[in-house]
Amino acid sequence: MWMLLVAVAALLVLAACAAPASAPASGGEQAAPAAGESAGGESAAALPEFCGDASKLASELHFFNWADYMDEDIMAQFEEACGVKVIQDIYSSNEELIAKLQAGNAGYDLIIPSDYAVQILANAGLLRPLDMANIPNVSNIDPNLMGMYYDPENKYSIPYQWGTTGLAYNVTAYPDGVDSWAAIFEPDQVCQHKGFASMLDDERETVGAALKYLGYSYNDTDPDHHAQARDLLIAQKECLAGYNSDNFNQTLAAEEVVIAHAWSGGTALARDENENVKFVIPKEGGSIWMDNMAIPADAPNPYTAEIFINYLLDGEIGAQLTNYTYYFTPNLASQPLLDPYYFDLLESGGMMVDDEVRSRLEWIKRDENS
Repeated sequence: MWMLLVAVAALLVLAACAAPASAPASGGEQAAPAAGESAGGESAAALPEFCGDASKLASELHFFNWADYMDEDIMAQFEEACGVKVIQDIYSSNEELIAKLQAGNAGYDLIIPSDYAVQILANAGLLRPLDMANIPNVSNIDPNLMGMYYDPENKYSIPYQWGTTGLAYNVTAYPDGVDSWAAIFEPDQVCQHKGFASMLDDERETVGAALKYLGYSYNDTDPDHHAQARDLLIAQKECLAGYNSDNFNQTLAAEEVVIAHAWSGGTALARDENENVKFVIPKEGGSIWMDNMAIPADAPNPYTAEIFINYLLDGEIGAQLTNYTYYFTPNLASQPLLDPYYFDLLESGGMMVDDEVRSRLEWIKRDENS
């Protein structure tokens, strides 16, 4: 392609014809194609409608996401259809994401913060308001999951996937099952499997689980209660294999750990490979959370991000995503399209949420004291 461009340029010089410079794409995006072409060189008329205005699309979209939380086929399909390459980087916790954006010039166009993190980022002026005119598929989202406490008007965020946090365990090590956080917090229990237990590498989840076991709220701010949680975590630590948010599903599947502080979908990924892995919300309670799509305030390519968000909210694409992550979809158009295997896996593995389980779940929130 470059050889062809050089040859054409040489002919133009010889002919003494000067071509006018093309105008920059509107919206401030760093689009690679000339006006009327997609990033892949196709004419705008050839692009599917869901690709939006081809003259505004960037050639690349930089996506900051959790591990195992996007089907790479979806990214490849979007690139094939719209000519935009999605480049994904991974983070391990909301705190890592927040720190990255606070430092400035992160260069990301799309991020997936959890509920309370949306609130923190929005209050700090680190999120860009969404242009819903570019995201008509937002109408597919369950209205009951819109207008949540962390973004009451959905000015900055749209639900992506939701899930729960509890304990994953291997039935060969726990033939009678697990029903309490004591299995991983009490040294006389967790140390029976010393070196084969892990906690999430997540500040709010890990401290919150300890607080919950002690009979307090995830959102408790009492210094004495936090001191008790600290002591519990210190006593537990020597028997852990480590703190792992990125690939606990793999260590569970490989039986490198037999009990883990875990997210529901990650546990389902492990069970997909090893049927001995199951999940439980302990009797003391667990957390429920919503991850969301949001655009950083300094995103280089916000229009392209909104087009990609809209693509992910398509019913079929949303089902493809959830069939991959094994979390729960907020997309009403996707729910009827989920594979029967998805439901069988979650039901048999203990990940489904009924009214009784839901009554034991708590949202992790953030205010000036927590």
